[in-house]
Amino acid sequence: MRNFLIVALSLVSIICAGCFQAKFDLVITEDGAVIRNWKILGTAPFARQIEDWKFANEKVFPDIKVKPIAEGDMLGYEFALSYPDIESFAHAWSEVYEVHPGHNKGVSRHNSWFFDAYEFDFYYMSPPAGLPPEAEHMTQAAFDSVVYEVAMQLPYSADSHDADEFSADGKFLKWNLAPMAIHGGERNMTVRFKLWHKDKIALTIAIELMLLMATGFFYRKARAEESDSLVKDLKFKRNVFAGLSVALAIVATYSLLAPVTFTNADMISRVVRVE
Repeated sequence: MRNFLIVALSLVSIICAGCFQAKFDLVITEDGAVIRNWKILGTAPFARQIEDWKFANEKVFPDIKVKPIAEGDMLGYEFALSYPDIESFAHAWSEVYEVHPGHNKGVSRHNSWFFDAYEFDFYYMSPPAGLPPEAEHMTQAAFDSVVYEVAMQLPYSADSHDADEFSADGKFLKWNLAPMAIHGGERNMTVRFKLWHKDKIALTIAIELMLLMATGFFYRKARAEESDSLVKDLKFKRNVFAGLSVALAIVATYSLLAPVTFTNADMISRVVRVE
């Protein structure tokens, strides 16, 4: 999304001339695939900036899907890109989602047996408009006609986030960037979430059930056996399987409940913006 700030830079100069919308959506699927959708719409005064945006996106992303759209008296384009996994997305070029040294960390991943934990730390910046005082009231009056936002759809509830709006289940998050686009400023957008390894969870449960069944089997055999030597052997086996069952339960519980701490070594964003 090269020239992400094309519209933001020119926005304040024509803000009072019409309506404008820029929406950026990230959809994370259960299997870790990433779908990027973003659209830009505006009334006639924004036509040049919108076409510049379209040209820049097509130049940077040869595989991008572009669709003309219209909403009321606004015209523009909808863009779509997909990635097979979050690592591919983290390596992709993006003004907002990549690393800006000293400002954000991009995408970080912490691997675990039951899940992969992710931290998205994105960054948006728009330079101050430098409007004269007499024009400030005009900009504020046009604020309601401007939409500039980043949204994210997760397969599971977020562990933490700083979104301006979010759904009750914590799966949909939205950040409002319009104030920065109009008046200038910067904003970090952070969220932490997990992608669960359902196959490994099922395997762990199956092993735990087998250990419990073995413990129960040797317990019943020991109670029914009359030979002291055999009883002793059966009780030993029962205790071994019971111990393994308890150990597995403790390790699994710790893995599930222990807090995740992200370090610089967990960063997987390779594309770094040099400022």
